[in-house]
Amino acid sequence: MITREQFISRLKAKSLPSLPLTVVALGEAVQDERCTVDRILGILSKDPSLSATLLRLANSALYAGTGSIQDLRSAVLRLGFDAVANLGTGAAVVRTLKGGTHLNAVKLWQHSVAVGLTGKGICILAKRHGQAETAFLTGLLHDIGKIALDTCYPEAYATVLQQVEAGALFLDAERAVLGLDHAEAGALLAAEWSFPQTIVEVIRDHHEPQPGDFLPNLIHLSDLLVRTRIPMGPADERLLVSLDDLPAFKAVMAGALQKDLDVERLTFSIDDELDHAMAFVELAFQA
Repeated sequence: MITREQFISRLKAKSLPSLPLTVVALGEAVQDERCTVDRILGILSKDPSLSATLLRLANSALYAGTGSIQDLRSAVLRLGFDAVANLGTGAAVVRTLKGGTHLNAVKLWQHSVAVGLTGKGICILAKRHGQAETAFLTGLLHDIGKIALDTCYPEAYATVLQQVEAGALFLDAERAVLGLDHAEAGALLAAEWSFPQTIVEVIRDHHEPQPGDFLPNLIHLSDLLVRTRIPMGPADERLLVSLDDLPAFKAVMAGALQKDLDVERLTFSIDDELDHAMAFVELAFQA
């Protein structure tokens, strides 16, 4: 069985890439109340690839306004500072962790981005507008532990995937084979990458959130909803979700007017997010 210490040691031995300095600088910049468009543009000028990705995202169906934009300044203004930082981080993480040894990377990232977009949408419905961008980023990052485990322990993770194909849930198979699941592994990787503690905790707790913790419950709920659309294994193909019976749904919507919530419209809107997720992953994988 793998301990936390053994996993961290293996992460370092495998020399898993660090996030680009551009992404780190963007995150620091948007935390500064005095941040300006020129400062953001100065950081992006050092990473032409990321700049091109952000320009494409600004013109994608997810963020496009009334017309096409051709310059990065307009893209930054359209997206907003927080979205630029989170989209930049998301695109960089996807490119950095394109896939492990055995995982279907495209499918995993489509799922992860869809969870982030769904979480962002639900966050707005729940009257938590200030946490919407954080919801997107945590949703996108919630399964990075799968890639880390597949990269660090490819032979053992092949056995995990065999059990998943036989009908086991990822979490159960990982605990049985490795003794360490992707939620814990992802949190350790996020900590190594110096992500904020809030994001580390959401990744760690997204399968077993505490009742009062909004973001872990939000990502747990979004994950379940997306898995009914993009099954991550045979077990998910049998997954049925009744929102009214989910503790996570009650925890997320506790501060909102549930009587005004169109649940049917919410569930159908997830299909739109899947289309956006596929487009995001396609753009992020481009050099």
